[in-house]
Amino acid sequence: MKIDSKYNTATTLSFKEKFGYGLGDTASHFSWDMAGMFLFFYFTDVYGISAAAAGTIMMAARIWDAVSDPLVGIISDRTNTKYGKFRPYMIWFAIPLSISLVLLFTTPDFENTGKIIYATCAYLLLSTFYTAVNLPYSALSGVMTSDSGQRTLLNQYRFFLGFIGMFIVSFTMYFKNYLIIDDVIVFAKSINLSPEALEFIGNYKWVDAGLLDSTGKLKEMITLLEQEAFQLIAIILGVAGVILLIFSYLSTNERIEPPKNQKSNLKEDFKNVFGLRPWVILFILGIITFVLILLQGAVINQYFKYFVKSENDATILYTSTTIALIIGVLLARPLTKRFEKRSVYLVCSAISGVLTMALYIPGPDDFYLLQITNVLSKLAIAPTIPLLWSMIADTADFSEWKNKRRATGLFFSATTFAQKLGGGIATGLTGLILTMVNYDGSALEQPEDAILSIRLLFSIVPGLLYLVTAIVLFWYKLDDKTLAMVKVELETRRNNNNN
Repeated sequence: MKIDSKYNTATTLSFKEKFGYGLGDTASHFSWDMAGMFLFFYFTDVYGISAAAAGTIMMAARIWDAVSDPLVGIISDRTNTKYGKFRPYMIWFAIPLSISLVLLFTTPDFENTGKIIYATCAYLLLSTFYTAVNLPYSALSGVMTSDSGQRTLLNQYRFFLGFIGMFIVSFTMYFKNYLIIDDVIVFAKSINLSPEALEFIGNYKWVDAGLLDSTGKLKEMITLLEQEAFQLIAIILGVAGVILLIFSYLSTNERIEPPKNQKSNLKEDFKNVFGLRPWVILFILGIITFVLILLQGAVINQYFKYFVKSENDATILYTSTTIALIIGVLLARPLTKRFEKRSVYLVCSAISGVLTMALYIPGPDDFYLLQITNVLSKLAIAPTIPLLWSMIADTADFSEWKNKRRATGLFFSATTFAQKLGGGIATGLTGLILTMVNYDGSALEQPEDAILSIRLLFSIVPGLLYLVTAIVLFWYKLDDKTLAMVKVELETRRNNNNN
């Protein structure tokens, strides 16, 4: 029996389709990483609200995601256009996502309460439009091919190119400093700061220069210039993101459709998703993973500003991290050709956990020890990133095989919500912890307890959580043998339904 090419999804995906799909994640990372890497720092040290307020805003957005993520998944599963279920969302919401990014990194001339309200609304907008773009985009990988190996390769392209986007965003602090340095020097000279202060400014050591400014005006001017710089960077990234999403839309195709006799039954869809043990394990994994990622990410800039006392070293860490992730993610496919996905995920998480905890060891002057340890930890964890999304698509297939229903969008949306929930928990906890230890983003120096908390959130805490993810994976039992059987039976069903 000849299988219709539309359903014979074991055919190797073309380079153009894989590359084009990956560029969609480059665009998504422009928004995601601007918020993930810099928003907490921007809120506390540039925008001018407290750590508690910043953490609460980010937690509120995650609560909203509890509604928006499943809703987008449900709607996209029920979307039917001649262009597919999931692809059109990249076009429909590309421009709104870009605009919301610019609004988020715009500082209005409001009092503190007004600023908090504005920041909350802007972040909710970004979260909503990001969900509307990225969730259907993620689900798209589950309907482009039914081959588990091809999915891993497709997601390897996705995250390789996504990390290129992260690499670009990682230079934000460098670009910000480059944009403002000349104006800072001119202003410093106008208020007659000492040659020593000017030397600190030339090396981008704003804190040290500020300590030599008895007027306090230098800190105010730097903050105003930083506000303008962050907004300009957001505009550039927003425009680039729109262009890449359009290209991604034009490069991809959807091949897998739900069974023809499948009727809309929301209750049944939720029952199938949350009743599937392998997916529940991935749901828990998503929460823990993003708690640890955002706990560390929320304090990186503070770590370098107040502990290392060199903001530009943060850019070096971001850059080396991204390069390590780009290289490491390429190992996903070779490793899963030899070992089970679960085994790769488990071992990589355990190794990265130990190395991440070791980040507590370097002192302020141990530049190379810090960078090398961080690179090794990121190389270790990188192969797991495409694996997670490949495993989600596998669980969607397993559910269709078991329950004779397919809800790809809901599987991906619920997982995305788990990750955002984890991120919200992380930023909320970070804001609460830093407030408890009297962190003040407007101050030139921080108390010892605040610096200790920042160091722990940067190293020990996320490292321990990596070890927890390794333990959780012992309960994931969906192996390659089962998936191969599922693939064959589903392709037979789809071909029979098509004839």
